[in-house]
Amino acid sequence: MWTFYAEHPDGPFPYRRVGRRDFGPSKFGRMPNDIRPYVGRRVDLVARSLQEQPTAHPVEALRRYLQRSRTGSARALASKAVILIDPTSLRGVAAWPLTGGRD
Repeated sequence: MWTFYAEHPDGPFPYRRVGRRDFGPSKFGRMPNDIRPYVGRRVDLVARSLQEQPTAHPVEALRRYLQRSRTGSARALASKAVILIDPTSLRGVAAWPLTGGRD
């Protein structure tokens, strides 16, 4: 799961930082190679700051990042669908890929 923040004036969020949490019981069972004893599926939590103002619209800011960034992470994310889960007012919105239709 990826979380994006507006870049703080003192500098960007430390990239390559990955947290891990237990998603909880899953119909797919546990990951067989997990080192730690998770109850269910392990979820990797990745965060990245974007060069955006805190007032930027989340969908537009994310789309700018996916369209313009040259990082490997941005290219990999741009090859997938991106669905927002937060803020709750935008939960379920398909932010990517651009479809040309209504969001």
